[in-house]
Amino acid sequence: MKITTIVLVSLLTMLFNNLLAEQYKPNGEITINTIGEWQNSGNWIRMAGGSGSPSNNDEIVLSSNARLNLDVDLKSNNISLYLTFESDGFLQVKSNGALLVLGGLTMSQNNVEMKVFGDLEVNGNFQLDNGNLFIKDGGNLLINGDFLRSDIGSGQLEIGGDATSFTVEGDFDDQHNAPNIYANPYINIKGSCSTKSGSFCDDYLPVTLISFIVSYHDENAVIKWSTASEQNNKSFEVYRSIDLVHWELIGTLKGQGNSLVTHHYQWIDTTFNETGRNYYQLHQIDFDGRREVFETLVLDVQHQSSLPEVMISNNAIRSGENVQIMYRNEKFNSKYIVIVHSDGKTMDCTDIPRGLIPNQLFAEGMNILWVSNGRDKYSFKILK
Repeated sequence: MKITTIVLVSLLTMLFNNLLAEQYKPNGEITINTIGEWQNSGNWIRMAGGSGSPSNNDEIVLSSNARLNLDVDLKSNNISLYLTFESDGFLQVKSNGALLVLGGLTMSQNNVEMKVFGDLEVNGNFQLDNGNLFIKDGGNLLINGDFLRSDIGSGQLEIGGDATSFTVEGDFDDQHNAPNIYANPYINIKGSCSTKSGSFCDDYLPVTLISFIVSYHDENAVIKWSTASEQNNKSFEVYRSIDLVHWELIGTLKGQGNSLVTHHYQWIDTTFNETGRNYYQLHQIDFDGRREVFETLVLDVQHQSSLPEVMISNNAIRSGENVQIMYRNEKFNSKYIVIVHSDGKTMDCTDIPRGLIPNQLFAEGMNILWVSNGRDKYSFKILK
């Protein structure tokens, strides 16, 4: 009964928010470079009449005469929006643009197109029934639900570029065609994966790591890890560092290629530093050369039992310095990483590779870095 009540309240809250949302169309094809330009009522048509500009929880409607090029970070200005594509609707999130789309997102009308060169996050499901979707040249698309592409329309799905990322927290199902992939983007499908044709799912489903530990045994450092499944996995590489700057390759083990059963691996390091800290990283290499780097572990023979479960590299950072999150042993259960700025704004860093948090995500002044690892929660003050 309690769960049913909570679900009902959540659904009513979403419905109430939708009813309160104002609808706006771009006034022609517009390019927004600053928050001031976003708030300029001359750039918008309020569909209920009158004037104004979209604010948090409002809806943007895109059509042939209402096209949007976004080059400002709306997420950091606490503006999240619903998004609707009508026929010929067009959205470009440029390199400085960032947008959180509330609810789901559907592209089903004729000749719709979206280009992502900046940061786009969709809270719900993403359905691509028609039109073109491009994530390119450093663009980042995060879908917190499922991705579905049906075979009832036309168009392209293209993902490319070394700094480009495409993450689906739920399932990926493309029944139109396999996506066009080029130039080593980062792709992470966390649920099931299927396509009408091609080898996309075999190539991009990640290795599922269920444990990664380092221990001191018989005067050696013993690094162990286990996988629940492997896709396109050529090999693992073990790296060691004593300063978190210079990393040395100390071991390579052959992967299982494609596997849906549990496998256990071990590497013994006989040349580690017995009088100080040793840092270890595990890299997974696909057959096509793509690389995934897992979290950093710490071994300190003299103080291992007193090390906290979670550590950071530094509490005060200057311009250009990053913050490395490290673990005594990685548990891989329900990890959540977030930065809280002094003004209360938050930055979700959960999906940042190998726990290396970029300097630019921290604000000037005092920041709080929260790391939740299952039921265990850790906080760190970081001054910038």
